[in-house]
Amino acid sequence: MIASFRPVSIIVVVILICAPDTYVHAQISTPESTITPPSSTYPASSANPASQPAQAAVPLGDQSHYIISSGDVLEVTVFGAPDLSQRAIVNNSGDIYLPLIDNIHVAGMHIEDAQTAVEQAFLKRDVLKSPHVSIVVTNFSSGVILMGEVARPGFYPIVGSGRLFDILAEAGGITQTAGQAITITHKNGVSQQMVHLSSDAAQSFAANVPMQQGDMVIVSKAGVIYVVGEVLAPSGFLMDEKGQYSVMKAVAMAHGLTKLAQSGKARIVRKTPFGQQEIPVRLNKILHSKAPDVPMQANDILFIPSSKSKMAAVRAADVAVSLASGVAYYGIYH
Repeated sequence: MIASFRPVSIIVVVILICAPDTYVHAQISTPESTITPPSSTYPASSANPASQPAQAAVPLGDQSHYIISSGDVLEVTVFGAPDLSQRAIVNNSGDIYLPLIDNIHVAGMHIEDAQTAVEQAFLKRDVLKSPHVSIVVTNFSSGVILMGEVARPGFYPIVGSGRLFDILAEAGGITQTAGQAITITHKNGVSQQMVHLSSDAAQSFAANVPMQQGDMVIVSKAGVIYVVGEVLAPSGFLMDEKGQYSVMKAVAMAHGLTKLAQSGKARIVRKTPFGQQEIPVRLNKILHSKAPDVPMQANDILFIPSSKSKMAAVRAADVAVSLASGVAYYGIYH
């Protein structure tokens, strides 16, 4: 009995010894380059969205506001007659070809209007007595070019309600460095429209403007103001609110003044078309409500210098503290 079990024991030992080596070898021999990142259903980011392919894959959204144009690929489904269902490309004349009814003009129509036109063609030619047709755009040739401070710049067809916020949502929203100004250049290439994002509900509703195929949307980058000198946290700060930045707000964002600040000598350094300009700011009077606050613009630099008299006083105080500490040390240990 013992001899009969010995081969089995040998096999088990071989497996226990070999299996870890095989596993380690498999782990080491797998290159990182073989890892495939998950694919995205959105257009890829590009510094030049216009250079992307003309057609975009169909998004999962309402297409009722999309206007069919030449180059679109349509999936035409005829319920109850699968032989008549097919994929059709809108040609340069704006027509699609369907069996038994020849060419049908659909360019310039909304999806529902095109469905009705195809149904009427089936009725007119006595092909079907009560046709029911569904049309879905599977590839788009026309849409909106979205550029600037958005998560995924690119080409987007008009879906959903056909408004600006739908396009921004398709692109993954705006970035953290986005400004409030959005410029829309309409498809005629001449007229422009400027809208501003806001946290106010009424203003946001007004900014959600309708879009047209062929429009170009550019989301601006937020301006930056800089606070340097005698403040507790000197830095640059994004201007995420339109026209609501002043010297007082800038100082507050920089966590206030230091003990060495000479608030009466503060100044704003501003770039103008005529060169650099320095604007005196009586911050000491502004802090005591004796002078109006001063508005700031994008790329302004608020400089708050040090006070020599305060610096001398602080140094004298430091020396006094050091001397007092030395005397105490001498008295205790001597």
